[in-house]
Amino acid sequence: MRMKWKLLLFLLAVLFALTGCTLGQAGVWKLAPETSPLQNLRSLPQGSGLDELNLAGLNSQEAEEKIKSWAQDKLEQNLFLVYNETEISSTLDELGITLNFKKTWEDLWKNPGQKISSTLEIDSVKANRTLQEKLGQFTRAAVDATYKIEKDQFVITPAVSGRAIQTDSILQEIQGRSFASLPKSISATAVDIPAAVTTDSLKILAFDGVIGEFTTKFNVNDKNRSANLLAASSKMDKAVLKPGETLSFNDTIGPRTAETGYKDAYIIINNEYVQGIGGGICQVSSTLYSAAVLANLPIVERSPHAVAVAYIPLGQDATVNYPNLDLKIRNDTQSMIYIRSEVKSGSISVRLYGKKTGNTVRFEQQIDKETEFDTVRKVDGSLPPGTVVQDQRGSKGYIVKTWKIVKDKDGKETKQLLSRDEYAPTKKILRVGAD
Repeated sequence: MRMKWKLLLFLLAVLFALTGCTLGQAGVWKLAPETSPLQNLRSLPQGSGLDELNLAGLNSQEAEEKIKSWAQDKLEQNLFLVYNETEISSTLDELGITLNFKKTWEDLWKNPGQKISSTLEIDSVKANRTLQEKLGQFTRAAVDATYKIEKDQFVITPAVSGRAIQTDSILQEIQGRSFASLPKSISATAVDIPAAVTTDSLKILAFDGVIGEFTTKFNVNDKNRSANLLAASSKMDKAVLKPGETLSFNDTIGPRTAETGYKDAYIIINNEYVQGIGGGICQVSSTLYSAAVLANLPIVERSPHAVAVAYIPLGQDATVNYPNLDLKIRNDTQSMIYIRSEVKSGSISVRLYGKKTGNTVRFEQQIDKETEFDTVRKVDGSLPPGTVVQDQRGSKGYIVKTWKIVKDKDGKETKQLLSRDEYAPTKKILRVGAD
């Protein structure tokens, strides 16, 4: 029996030698580094230590317990975060700091009789969460700049920059440190977070005055036509055209029906004036067209009337017919275009606000051809003999060229042909009593 025990102990000794294991106190097996000079020692030699911790004379289990207890006490100590002379305390444990025991233990075994430095590591997720909680009072969200249009003025509420604590710089101060070299306090710094919509971006967008305006007159005694003018003008008023956008008159005004508030008034069909729903709206589009040209904005789509109209100069009219004929104007500037369309007693005025450039614009027309109108007499048996009633006044036909003349702030002029329009004559129509 005694020989069997000796054989068993011999085999165990061989096994331990091959695996590099040693038997510690209380029967606990520990893994010692293959290169460890202490694997055959019962206790750490004189001079062995960790930071300020003395480990001389301790066996491996005692040293491990002492290190872990010492590290736990260290992790409960406060580290002060300082921002603008305000101190915020946080324990090392709250900051996600832990002792890298494996690395520290290996260093201890590799350097018998020497004092080594502890090795720390950080849980960055936990650290950032704690820093946000502790220093959140010093941060703020960015506030975008906003604007409103008030009394035809572009009013800006400035942006407010946000502020964020640079948590990365705090973590860098801790990374790679030992307990002994860890500072008692770390200064926190902040960075500005710009707003998504800046004040400067709105200053570029802002308009600063009227860049084009035009006024036409109408007969206030024509109640239905006046009502149509007012309805269309109201829908156009205060429209906004952002940089790069194209304004569609038809889309802005919408369908012209009795349900949308429009009345019967004279419209032009087959070169004659007849009653039709929405008569008079073309005066709004024509006034807008002239104002847009004077504002030096590109005209994407525009059509002249079939016959000359009395309320605006030749070549400056713009007929519309929902949804087929439209007036379209593009904003090719960097600023917003703001439209005011107002009807007063006997006149409609359209003003376009934008960024002033110092340029001035004017129209120039040239009539290439005039055509006289015909007079048509229609016998009306309801009229007394010799009575003559004019149903429609005649107007000449024209072929006219229209230019836009732009003068810059230095006085240099450029001339651009806008259109060559043909207006058919309208017949003079008389009703006469039968002889």
